[in-house]
Amino acid sequence: MMWNNHLKVAYRNLLKNKIFSVINILGLSLAMMACLMILKHVSHELSYDNFRKPTVYRIVDYAFLNGELVGERAQTAPALAPALLREIPEVVQSSRLVHTAPLMSDPVMKAGERSFHEERIYFADPVILDLLSFQLQSGHHDHALDQPNQVVISDRMAEKYFPGQDAVGQTIIFYMGEGGNKQLTITGIFKDVPDNSHIHTDFIVSFSTIPWNLDDDWNWGNFYTYIELLPDHELSQVKRKMSGVLEKYLGETLAEWSKSGYHTELDLQQIQKIHLDSNMEAEAEANGSRSTVTYLIIIAIFILTIAWVNFINLTTAKSFERSKEIGLRKIMGSTKKQLIAQLLTESFLVNVLAAVLALFLGQLLMPTFQLFTNGNFNTNFDFNIVLFSGLLFLTGTIFSGVYPALALTSFQPIQMVKGTFNNPKQGVSFRKGLVVFQFTASIALIVGTLGIRQQLNFLQTQDKGLDMGQTLIIKGPGIKDSTYQHHLEFFKSEVKNLASVQEVSVSSNVPGKELSWAREFYKPAEIANSKGISIIAIDEEFLHLYSANFLAGRNFSNEIASDQGALVFNETAIRQLGFNKAEEAVGQTIVWHESDNDTHSKTIIGVIGDFNQESLHKKVGPIVFALKENLMAPWAGEYFSLKIKTSDYPVALKQIHAEWDRAFLDSPFDYFFLDDYFNRQHAGDEQFAKIFSLFSGLAIIIACLGLFGLTSYITLQRTKEIGIRKVLGASVIEITTLLSKSFLKLILWGWIIALPLSWALLNKWLDNFAYKIEIEWWYGIGAGAMAMMIAFMTVSFQSVKTALMNPVDSLRSE
Repeated sequence: MMWNNHLKVAYRNLLKNKIFSVINILGLSLAMMACLMILKHVSHELSYDNFRKPTVYRIVDYAFLNGELVGERAQTAPALAPALLREIPEVVQSSRLVHTAPLMSDPVMKAGERSFHEERIYFADPVILDLLSFQLQSGHHDHALDQPNQVVISDRMAEKYFPGQDAVGQTIIFYMGEGGNKQLTITGIFKDVPDNSHIHTDFIVSFSTIPWNLDDDWNWGNFYTYIELLPDHELSQVKRKMSGVLEKYLGETLAEWSKSGYHTELDLQQIQKIHLDSNMEAEAEANGSRSTVTYLIIIAIFILTIAWVNFINLTTAKSFERSKEIGLRKIMGSTKKQLIAQLLTESFLVNVLAAVLALFLGQLLMPTFQLFTNGNFNTNFDFNIVLFSGLLFLTGTIFSGVYPALALTSFQPIQMVKGTFNNPKQGVSFRKGLVVFQFTASIALIVGTLGIRQQLNFLQTQDKGLDMGQTLIIKGPGIKDSTYQHHLEFFKSEVKNLASVQEVSVSSNVPGKELSWAREFYKPAEIANSKGISIIAIDEEFLHLYSANFLAGRNFSNEIASDQGALVFNETAIRQLGFNKAEEAVGQTIVWHESDNDTHSKTIIGVIGDFNQESLHKKVGPIVFALKENLMAPWAGEYFSLKIKTSDYPVALKQIHAEWDRAFLDSPFDYFFLDDYFNRQHAGDEQFAKIFSLFSGLAIIIACLGLFGLTSYITLQRTKEIGIRKVLGASVIEITTLLSKSFLKLILWGWIIALPLSWALLNKWLDNFAYKIEIEWWYGIGAGAMAMMIAFMTVSFQSVKTALMNPVDSLRSE
């Protein structure tokens, strides 16, 4: 009966104060909805690789020069995995995993008349299926990859190549460039790799299919190494044993390296930590960021706290209207606990209505949120999300209800009945402090939004060092034969004659694609100072097509025979090789170290300015360009770059496609525009910016809702005063200024507090970029002005409305 009475009274109070009830419920529901959406995104980020065994680790390589960390690489040599299994008892099983990119140009898979360029192809040892928890739905798990020319494919590839058929036992042609064309037998179909995986693949080819013996190869560092350890393993002990393995197999090499201050260390990286905590060279895919997750959680806390602050502010402000009610209850024998229970029941009712509305809105808007942010998470609220919303509801009920209940029940009943007590100063100060907090958080979020948007604009508009505009990229034909060179030249010649095409070039790589081919280079007689430099094979048109900035020397020319043995370096590579100026390097001989028994002397004919081959998260690395007459090499002829002269892309594509079919009839036509391809590297940053901006705006709206409610209440309390002032000659502007200035002072305090906080958080986020903006002074000024303007408009709406009232009506009101 008591709880029924509490609920009835709470319900009546909600109906009695409709405006304030709507503000409280709407503000809380928007905040809870925002938290649920952020939680959905965050929980997806935190769930990466949780379906895999916690005892599985990836081996990574750290490089040090004179004690300073100079390189972090996610890949190692192919000989490492079998050596670790042989030498370390704690290693239960190990596997190599290598993408096709370092082994061959973009391969083609063909079944019957259906052929496609495929990018998600890996070679792996048989145990990879168990190590990385691939769920084989058909086929024999233990023998699916233990023989050459075997492949397991994903569900979606089975449907793509063999629609409506059982793919197991079928064959598929794998065009491997110089590795030869292989007829692969499909021995299994695995369930599509979940989105929350650090690595995705559609084809896993047996490692023994690779036509080279790599079991003793310690030089080729393009292989991912995964191991499983015993459950009771000691990581530090395993790390020491890994160092012993390197010493055993590479002792002489390590000794030579140490003379020049260089050494390498292997480390164990738990597979569940790769997505958020790893940003190494040669990552399988773009990873997330732990700091991004942290910032999103901070936003969620800010939003929810702002909504709770609104509730506390409005409840305590209006609670003094109920002083007589509370006083009478006390006189009639109600205990303090009963009164607190009554007020908490009202808080409970508001929060439960807000929670229900939040779940409804969240489920309704989640698909739109996913589309807006380009997210790849499930849009349904699972059990954990619902459980969290329950905890959120209970926390909100207690947090937002306890203070008003304690404040209102602490006064003497006689004073409350007589109405002889005033709003205590500490209560007013507390509410002012809450308003300051709200706008501190809001202004900090505005500064963050401005800074993040400016950084993203910087990433998109920054001069990358090459002209990437109007550039169409076509993947080279994966199906090649002895006539390939003739067809290549035919295609280039025919495409150049199209009115829509300005220039054409062929290269082993394009901007935006990670470089996977590197060798050691050094000055003659300075092998101890050799440097690993990435290589791009190009034709003579490449550097001109991309408008490379030559600091010294010249471009390649097919008319100069010696250019077949010449090189062009970027500025970073020249500095690493010990040249102080670009001019010093031109004409010098450099040694290309292919292997211990294979070195080549080359001449530097040109030096170009640095350009961003990859994301602006990374510093520019050393690059060398080599002219390749024979573009049948596995690392060359992968990409055609075409400068397009027209804005009518559909017509241009149709013409180019027609020429492609004439030259490479059996190869699929696969293309992309370079600027879109390059910008995809910052897709994660763009997603974060959208989420941050969206919920920052929502936080400001919620804060203004509370400010509107508080202004409405205070204005209502001062209606009679406003009437007197109008009778005495006060103008509408003067009355509006009077009512607004107290709130604007609080916002000014919030701005002062928010500036250093937002500066620190924004700087921390910008540290993720090698190239970044400087935080401008106007971010803080602009954020403060924006908050002031929004708050002034919010306050003025109610102030002007009251100030325009007939003073006779104002003086009648009580």
